[in-house]
Amino acid sequence: MGRIINIFVAFMLVLGLLSCQVPDSETKASVIDESSQEIPHSFVMAEQSELPEHSRLVETSAGQFHVRAMGLNNPGPAVILLAGPNYNYHSDSAWFAALQPLLAEQYRVYSVDRLGNAFSSSSDDLSYRRFADDLALVMQQLDEPNLTVVAFASASISARWFYELHGEQFDIQAMLYIDPDIPLAHSLSLYQGYPANWYRDNLATLLPHLAAGNWTERTKDKLDAEYQQIRQWAGEYGTAVDWRYLEQIMQQRLLISHQQARALEIAAYIADLDGYATLPMITAIPVSVIDSDFEQQDIAAAADDAELLAALQKWQQEGSTWSVNQAAVSNGQYIPLTGSDHMVPLQQPQIIQHALEWLLNQ
Repeated sequence: MGRIINIFVAFMLVLGLLSCQVPDSETKASVIDESSQEIPHSFVMAEQSELPEHSRLVETSAGQFHVRAMGLNNPGPAVILLAGPNYNYHSDSAWFAALQPLLAEQYRVYSVDRLGNAFSSSSDDLSYRRFADDLALVMQQLDEPNLTVVAFASASISARWFYELHGEQFDIQAMLYIDPDIPLAHSLSLYQGYPANWYRDNLATLLPHLAAGNWTERTKDKLDAEYQQIRQWAGEYGTAVDWRYLEQIMQQRLLISHQQARALEIAAYIADLDGYATLPMITAIPVSVIDSDFEQQDIAAAADDAELLAALQKWQQEGSTWSVNQAAVSNGQYIPLTGSDHMVPLQQPQIIQHALEWLLNQ
């Protein structure tokens, strides 16, 4: 999902639900710089009703959608930010806590959270494909017909279907993909394996298990570790992060309804990819692709396993080749990032800003 796999999953035993162990990629350990005097944030299970600054709930026939709107007095096409997952499959507008304020200095910028994420309402029918139609309803309510779409990771599925199905309703001027899902055979075989197939096969048992709170403490631990990792990145890259917003959105991930929504989306991911793979490359508008080399960490760790190493190297090569071709056929930019993590919006938002400036000046 979002071109993320765990290289060890083929060798892991999947423990039963009652053991409360999830067959999911584990959080990588990280710590805040010891020189920091800040007390590490810790997430707690609590309802949260107060909307963040700049946030609103947009009412549609499909439900209420959390939208953060910034830079509303700026001219030009609206910039729409669509979130995809990290290695724990958390996927919401928290990832734009550094990017959106930066872009809002120049553009009208909306981050739109799918149902079951952030402060959006929930549903039993959740998928990246479904969100393409939901997004059209939201943008219609916001009265924003002229758009540029920025899609991070698996949000490329939603963005591509949005263009396919609603391109005549809206004037979509350009797209920017950041580590998009790659709709080619080898990459699909990795995405559609573990853990997506596990969630699909065990969803009926998993949902009530989540409802009983069995994964809440585990989710909290992952959120705490993710937050510490972001703190570390901010120090390393000098990134200006809206910490209040980040914390408010990450807090929502602890809600039982959101834990279940995450499971529903992962379970639907295999079908999402099947549909996505049928769509041709976009050629009528410029599409730029930012391609980090986050796969390199997994490749290095697989050095002693020739078969796995070859699979990961092919995955990386296939992704880069597809990204180069998509940019070329649409007169966009291919922007490779070396030595980069997957979370470009939190690490290097200026790269995204510059890529967007280039697109909108074509």
